[in-house]
Amino acid sequence: MTSNSPISQYVSRFKAEKGKILSFLSAFPFYGEVLKNHQYYEADRISRNELSKKLDSLKEPIRRIEENFVRERRMDLIGSTEVLLSILERLKNEIIGASYGLNGLGTGFKATESELEALAEWDYSLIHHAEELSTKVKSPDFPPEVSVDTVRNWVSSFRSELDEFDSALKSRKDVFLKR
Repeated sequence: MTSNSPISQYVSRFKAEKGKILSFLSAFPFYGEVLKNHQYYEADRISRNELSKKLDSLKEPIRRIEENFVRERRMDLIGSTEVLLSILERLKNEIIGASYGLNGLGTGFKATESELEALAEWDYSLIHHAEELSTKVKSPDFPPEVSVDTVRNWVSSFRSELDEFDSALKSRKDVFLKR
């Protein structure tokens, strides 16, 4: 495991959170091996939490866009961003749910360190994608006289970005299953 890989960063964060008891127990051969495997599951949990928080943070800018439509009394635009909020909620629930993390891959699988590295790299790329989405959702500053077509095009464009993110989530398991 390289020192600058995403999984090593998450494992380091896990070690820092657990402190002296973990380092004491890892000195014993049996506990050391058990804790080593446990570190990957904890690193996966940390990355899933981080990813879900990033997706959750996308909701507030979308709500503000909707509030502006209400404030401006643009009846033709009210509710146009609801589909984005529902997609974000579904994606967040998918990530938090047990079907996304290492447990979702099946407890019968014994993942190798290289497979866990590949999964961490995948998750790290998803985190970067979520950051790009955050930039895109904060960029539109619709003027009061914005046309309905402009808003619909932006919503459609952002929805396609979320669909790409969704397909990346679904293809994550292919990294592990070597498809």
